[in-house]
Amino acid sequence: MPSGAPPSERVVELPATAAAAGMARRELAAIPGIGGDLGYKVLLMASELIAVFVANVEPHPDRVLRLSVVVAPKHVRITVAGDTPEVSPDAQLHSRETPSLGGMGLQIVERMADRWGVQGADSVEIWFELTR
Repeated sequence: MPSGAPPSERVVELPATAAAAGMARRELAAIPGIGGDLGYKVLLMASELIAVFVANVEPHPDRVLRLSVVVAPKHVRITVAGDTPEVSPDAQLHSRETPSLGGMGLQIVERMADRWGVQGADSVEIWFELTR
């Protein structure tokens, strides 16, 4: 992406089920500007964000997650938004237990992201940025 190019954004709705992580990885892998080591980190951390939302959720057809991807000249920003998770992101971050879907959850995001955060109450957005 040329340094003067405007950021590109893509938003995808995913079912709020465990299948969302695989669907998100396929979407992310097809986006120009996300490859190599950066791509590996994006796929891993996006999966972990999705796990926050679906770890204890009963599948329901009208529940969705919104995956937003911004590819800018200097960074990539991934946001996953959905209904407030049953276990708060803060509690998951500081938990000593391994999340039910495997992995280290938000601890991975905290260690690997250049910046990340959580916002919202009734619906929650969890995001991270990686420098390109």
